[in-house]
Amino acid sequence: MRVIPAIDLYESHVVRFERGDKKRIHLYDLDPVELLELFVREGFELVHVVDLSCAIDGSTANESVLKKISLMHLAKFVQIGGGIRSAERAIWLRQMGFRRQILSSALIEDPTLICEILKQDIQVVFSLDTYGEQVRLKGWKETSDLNVLELLKNLKELGLKEVIHTDTEADGTLKGRRLDFTKRLAVQTGLTFIVAGGISNVEDLDNVRKLSLEVPNVSGVIVGRAFYEGKITLKEMKSYAR
Repeated sequence: MRVIPAIDLYESHVVRFERGDKKRIHLYDLDPVELLELFVREGFELVHVVDLSCAIDGSTANESVLKKISLMHLAKFVQIGGGIRSAERAIWLRQMGFRRQILSSALIEDPTLICEILKQDIQVVFSLDTYGEQVRLKGWKETSDLNVLELLKNLKELGLKEVIHTDTEADGTLKGRRLDFTKRLAVQTGLTFIVAGGISNVEDLDNVRKLSLEVPNVSGVIVGRAFYEGKITLKEMKSYAR
């Protein structure tokens, strides 16, 4: 099972928002680039980095951090997300070395955009953000009644292979993560799934590992606030990544 540490960026700071609400911000006194270097040194091959400033405010406040990651040749260890709503932005990030990119709202509004982006040597991962079984988009500000299964099957036909499924109700709360909806989608679509949102302790990691053994295309889990607040250690994350 792949364990993926998360670095959420807001105005160049490492943060966590509860349920995507910037009024419920947890600010951590950590340098984001040094933190990324630490994860890489510890053997994590992939780190989840989200530009919340771009996603929520349409701001370029984190671009200096992204450029530093690029200049230090660390972009190859990153899956980058947050505010990638056009081919132009995706290409700009690719030019900086960010090959693995996470898109959400843009692909919901225009699924065929994935075809254009895939042609640019970009590995596209779809961020499926749900509240219950409803899709959330536009930085989680809006809710849609889209049929989730039909959406995923359509994107799969267009070339999508991988999905990050975030439970937005649980995200950043340290209250645990239900896996039944993720399991059902993984089984019915055959897409590769990464679990995100609400991971709070090693029991949650264990539950995802058990699911990955039952449904092999559930391949990984993202850990954010639980690490920053000492609920899950680096050693524990590494032990589950074996």
